[in-house]
Amino acid sequence: MITFHKILAGCDAGNRGAWQALLSEYTPIALQLLGVYVPWGPGKCLDFWIDALRTLSAPNSQGLQEFSHQSEREFLADLRAHLLDRVSARIDASLDAKMSPRLTPDTLAAILKDLPLLHQEIVFLTLAGYSQATLEKMMRISPTLAQSGFERLRANYAPVLERSEDRCLWPAAWLEITRAVRAAPTQDCAPLRLLIRILDGQASWYDKTPVEEHRSSCLHCLELWTSLLEVVLWERAAKPWPAGKVEPLLAALPLAADGPAKKSFLARVFSKAATSDN
Repeated sequence: MITFHKILAGCDAGNRGAWQALLSEYTPIALQLLGVYVPWGPGKCLDFWIDALRTLSAPNSQGLQEFSHQSEREFLADLRAHLLDRVSARIDASLDAKMSPRLTPDTLAAILKDLPLLHQEIVFLTLAGYSQATLEKMMRISPTLAQSGFERLRANYAPVLERSEDRCLWPAAWLEITRAVRAAPTQDCAPLRLLIRILDGQASWYDKTPVEEHRSSCLHCLELWTSLLEVVLWERAAKPWPAGKVEPLLAALPLAADGPAKKSFLARVFSKAATSDN
């Protein structure tokens, strides 16, 4: 079995075959995320993905080595944050629709204030650009509950009624907000690993209750929690990219060519697996 641990170990070593496997596995997830946050078409999304990959692969895959290698979901949360931070630094605020008032962290906090935690999550993800239909899948909630969350948003922030379906009208402002709140954890914020345990139903009420109480008034933790909901959704839906699509991405990265006498990364992994089975 080719685990993400083996793929990352190969990528850390600068192995092109390992990067090929990483691109095959995670490009579909990255492009789904960008399709929500960057509403300018697949070509622009692919450009942003390649830009992020270049920063991770050079020099000597140093950027990738800073990501969590403990679990795939921790890795995906790190990858999502890096990707959106890169996009936030590159897009022009003038691309936002002329909305009034413009979204800010303070505006967002005011919109969410006093809402039940589940409705905060629905509103947060709706503002990010997710449709009700996608939220039903992501959060495993009924259409009625998804609609009630949208109605809460409409009551608190009328301009959202002008949004296009499945598209955020203020990508620059939204990315700026999420980038700011990601960079501002408090000493009371729960670690990502604990949030994953809660999401997987592996935490006791003793651990879960204070984390949820804190999250109801912390934009940093709300953003981190909803990011997990996003990556889990797209991870489940993703199908590996075929080699024909991966190769042009691989060619755009500053990686040294593997020697012709070496087996490919995937061939070595399968060879080790077969040896261990025997």
